[in-house]
Amino acid sequence: MLRPPPTQGPFGRDFEAYYAAGATWDAGGDPWSRDVWRVERTVPGVDASRDELLPYAGPAALLPLLGALARLPFDGAVALWTLLLTIAVAALAAAALALAGVPVGAALLPAVALALMSGPGTSDIALGQAAALSAAGVALMLLACERGMTLRATLGAAAATLLAGAQPNLALPLIARLRDPRALAAATGGGIAFLALTLAAGGGFTGFAHYVALLAAHGGAERFDAIQYTATAIAFGFGAPPDTALAIAAGCACVAIAGVAAAIVALRLDARDGTFAGIAALPFAVPFFHEHDFVVLALPLLVLAVSARGAARAWAGAAAPLAFVDWFGLAQRPLAQPQILVAGLAVAALFVALRARRPGPSDATPFAVLALIALLAVPAARHAPAPVWPDALPPHYSVPARASASEVWHAEQHAAGLDRRVAEWASLRTLPLLGCGCLFIAICLNGRRTLHTTPAA
Repeated sequence: MLRPPPTQGPFGRDFEAYYAAGATWDAGGDPWSRDVWRVERTVPGVDASRDELLPYAGPAALLPLLGALARLPFDGAVALWTLLLTIAVAALAAAALALAGVPVGAALLPAVALALMSGPGTSDIALGQAAALSAAGVALMLLACERGMTLRATLGAAAATLLAGAQPNLALPLIARLRDPRALAAATGGGIAFLALTLAAGGGFTGFAHYVALLAAHGGAERFDAIQYTATAIAFGFGAPPDTALAIAAGCACVAIAGVAAAIVALRLDARDGTFAGIAALPFAVPFFHEHDFVVLALPLLVLAVSARGAARAWAGAAAPLAFVDWFGLAQRPLAQPQILVAGLAVAALFVALRARRPGPSDATPFAVLALIALLAVPAARHAPAPVWPDALPPHYSVPARASASEVWHAEQHAAGLDRRVAEWASLRTLPLLGCGCLFIAICLNGRRTLHTTPAA
């Protein structure tokens, strides 16, 4: 009922780049180059009268799947891809419930609904991003490693690790899980399979080196843009010079990594909770993180929604609206503000509904935090509306023909106004990072409680 008018372009806007990369790869072209625009401009809903290239920055290991999808008409391919992403979110939710030790049964529907109604979940499905696949791989790898030392469990964990590599930056927290031979063997097997697919589909070691260089260039192209939720981009948005913003980000990364290690050692977090701590700290430690990437936080948040009590539950309840509401969307899509806030209310209600016991005082936390932040965020968003790519590009916009895909992307972001320093934008993008901090505290408190209560049980 509250859905606003849709933005320009096709459904699955980012899948447009995946589809074009697959078609380019099928034709023997370079999927990380401007060749993808030849396909993208033919997608229904794309404005072919101007340059609105969306580059492909994914790994080569995905290209065989994308090449197969590119043999279908775009509408059929995006429908199949959306179904795959939805199944991945459902698998993530089911794995989270199993890791929490509760029957999947009736809890599966609210768990899936929470993940899908969240800002990152909605963004991932609507844009057609691979983050949901990677997050599902992380969840399934953790679950498989809890299944014992059987060969079947190890092979399942290896396959899940391969799936997590669909977006490699989201798979990094699995390092915290490598504490036993089973997990190490599974990660090694999945890593070898991922490397083999990467080399086979990406032109061998020469192609891999080419991809790494392009990935670095692409990261530099949007390092300070408003679509990034990294410490670098947010510090820049608050007015820090580029060098200072990079130094702040390096400090945040060091603190995040040291904080996870200290929590694991000092609180004796088990392999599951140690990985959860790594997931919560991930946005502070990597140089590339978008709004839809926060979908990986659904794994620890769902476990805490079911099992946490006391202070741990209160902190997790605060994390739910902070991390799972599209706060920057309030500025980018003013007409969608009612929808965004109602979706946030749904997230808060679903978090409470997943509680295994009767609601307690801490279950008021997500509603209180949502209301408080909304009172501050809505006026800030209205005061400083933000542009949306490619809607904000000028008519008949073009870039030099010799520019690389990364250079074109950087030019488009600049032309759309997404690289401006606006404190309100930075403030809105800081809120999910505060949510990650709250989630980290909740994980530590819950892990410590488990440590103290397990012997008595």
